[in-house]
Amino acid sequence: MHNFSSSHQLFSVLIRSILLSTFVAFLIPIFGQVVPPDFKVVEVVSGLTEPTVSVFAPDGRIFVGQSNGQLRVVKNDTLLATPFISLTVNSEGERGLLGIAFDPNFATNQYIYLYYTTPTSGTVTVHNRVSRFTANGDVSVPNSETVILELDPLTSPFPWHNGGSLAFGPDGKLYVSTGDGAISENAQDLDKYLGKILRINSDGSVPTGNPFTTGSAAKRRVWAYGLRNPYNITFQPGTGRLFINDVGAISWEEINDATTGGKNFGWPTAEGNVCSGTVCAGFTSPVYSYPHGSGDGKGCAITGGAFYNPTVPKYPSSYVGNYFFSEFCNGWMNTLDLSGPTVQRSPFMTNTLTGDLSVMVGPDGYIYSLSLSQSKIYKILYLDSCATLMAGSWQNADIWSCGHVPTTTDKAVVGHAVTIANNQPARAFDIQYLAGGQLILTETAKLRVGY
Repeated sequence: MHNFSSSHQLFSVLIRSILLSTFVAFLIPIFGQVVPPDFKVVEVVSGLTEPTVSVFAPDGRIFVGQSNGQLRVVKNDTLLATPFISLTVNSEGERGLLGIAFDPNFATNQYIYLYYTTPTSGTVTVHNRVSRFTANGDVSVPNSETVILELDPLTSPFPWHNGGSLAFGPDGKLYVSTGDGAISENAQDLDKYLGKILRINSDGSVPTGNPFTTGSAAKRRVWAYGLRNPYNITFQPGTGRLFINDVGAISWEEINDATTGGKNFGWPTAEGNVCSGTVCAGFTSPVYSYPHGSGDGKGCAITGGAFYNPTVPKYPSSYVGNYFFSEFCNGWMNTLDLSGPTVQRSPFMTNTLTGDLSVMVGPDGYIYSLSLSQSKIYKILYLDSCATLMAGSWQNADIWSCGHVPTTTDKAVVGHAVTIANNQPARAFDIQYLAGGQLILTETAKLRVGY
């Protein structure tokens, strides 16, 4: 059996380890990173405990899963003290609360879907589960859990390769990524859920349109197979393209295209574009793969990924439609340009924080990332997307998050920090700013310069 590899310990190889308030103050840059001109990485949220996954809710809140089974809520850049829910989980190795998805009709039904590892209980062996919960504001309705899918028992002594990513497709079906459970042969066994992408109805039943229409309950739910540890799945808005980030063993990391069902990505016989077996026909090669090693473009575990197709882009047009993906060990984020006849990789950020797990596109048009090693969420700003502060014009407070604060060239007087109430007009000489100090506006405030 292929049970062990150098990248098996996604959470074990690194450490297992001031919130931005509702006032707009100084942002906290992450020093040492190399980012493109006019981009800046800033801290948004801290105080998490061994985070595993983060997802934007349709209403703009961020939900963060933790390995201890807690689902945390970030609201207005503030980590709420009370968890949405605290699940009883097995948190060994890469297990715990691993996946989050919001029902396409969340605004009306308030359904949230979670993928987590259940502990052994009596005769029930530890396994991963997909359940639905009902939200009541920032917490779950008590006893609202409805189990929609129980996966196979995890019988390997190694607690790795759990997958766990959840995503609703444009067809309204729920897609579930499952790891091979540290037993590589599971990936080719169509009668097991492990090492697959599953496609199910929101109640867990088998939908029409799956590639395998007969056979076992597991086989009829399979959308794609031959995967090792598909850590992240994501759909491209507008096109419905489905990409999988599959964490490799000792040689290659993969990005696979599973837009069409029925594909076999070859694990454990194939990894990257290399097939080590005698039978290699019928395997689908990755869209992109990169080797293990040090430096930009190399690594040990591909984790977060997202297509940059926001409603209102904040980055230059050359980034729109690109696939952003992150490397867990070497601390970089790259992009894939999918517009040409061949896929083109480009470095985006290097020497950033290691342990990146999630890449998200926020409703504000910026990319966010979740760091396990720092237990924080970061935001990647593009400064040229901010309006310039002009005398005689109103400026929404959220613009200040891009770093445009008054200087002496704005006729601001050097002095102490002041707080300006909502929609309170103020003369420029009344606004005092000291290098190293703060100009604080309430979240919904507006400031008029040169009144």
